[in-house]
Amino acid sequence: MDSVGSLMNKIICNFASAIAVALFACACLCGCAGKPEAPSPPKPGTIITTGDILDAMNFQATRLNNLSAGIRLNLTIHDQTRPEIKGQLMWTRTREGVLARVIGHGPFGITVFDCLVAERSLYLFIPSHKAVYVSSINYKIKNVKKISALINEASWLLNPWSVVRAQDVQLFQYMPQRGLENDKNLFYISFFHKGGSGWAKFDRQTLLPISIENSEFQALYDDHVYLEDHAPYPGKIRMKFKKMHLEIKIDLKDIQIDSLTPEDRVFSPALYLNQPLRPLTPLLDSLH
Repeated sequence: MDSVGSLMNKIICNFASAIAVALFACACLCGCAGKPEAPSPPKPGTIITTGDILDAMNFQATRLNNLSAGIRLNLTIHDQTRPEIKGQLMWTRTREGVLARVIGHGPFGITVFDCLVAERSLYLFIPSHKAVYVSSINYKIKNVKKISALINEASWLLNPWSVVRAQDVQLFQYMPQRGLENDKNLFYISFFHKGGSGWAKFDRQTLLPISIENSEFQALYDDHVYLEDHAPYPGKIRMKFKKMHLEIKIDLKDIQIDSLTPEDRVFSPALYLNQPLRPLTPLLDSLH
C-alpha cells in the first residue's frame, strides 16, 4: 500500500506541475507578456481571393460546438518525459464562453484529478487530498491574464478552424517565405493573433487541419477521424512551445461530437460541493 500511495503522490505532483506548465504555456501563446509585435505584411505568394474557403472554414468553426473523447496526455519538458496521464475530455461552447471538464486516471483506473471549468469558477478535485481547489475564472494570473481568457484561447486548439476568426486573415496557395510548398491539394492561412503573426495549413478538399504555427508555438494534427457532417477531426495533436522546451502530445479516442449540452450534469459544480473547498489562487500565483 505504501508503494501505491507513493506512486499516487508522484502522479499528483506531476499533474500539479502540468497545470502550471499548461497555464504558463497558454499565456505565452496568447502574448500576455511583453510588448506585442506589429503584424508583418504578407510576403509574395499566391493569394486565394475567393471567399468560398473562408465561408466553409467559418461554418465548420461554428458547427463544432461540443466534443467528448478519451485522452492520453504526455508531457516532455527539457527532454524529460513525465508519466503518462489517461482520462476523459469534455467541452461545450456557450454564449459566454466554454464549459470544460477533464478527468485524469492513474493506475487501476483510479481518479487522480477531476477539473471543471464552469461558468464562473474553476474547480480542481484531487481525491487523495480530499479537497476541491477553487478559483474564479475572472481571476487574473499575476494580474496579467484572466483564467477565462486563457481557457477560451486554449480551446482554440480543439477547434483549429477558428483560426479564420483571428485578425488580418489571408489565404495563400503557397507561402515560400515560410518554406511551405505549392500543393494544389493544400491551402495556407496567414493571421495575426494576440501579439504575433502565424500561419496554418489545411487540406483544400476536406478542410482537414494539418498544422498551426507562430514564432513561439507549433501544433501538428494527425490521425484524423471522419465524423458525420463534420470535417475530419484530428485524433492526435502534437504541441511544441519552442522557448519553453515543452512538448505536449494528446491522443484522442472514441471522439463524439454533438453529444453534450451546457445543461449536462457533467458540467455542474454540484458534483464538488460536498468536499472541503480550498483556494487555488496560491498555486496560480506561484507560476513562473
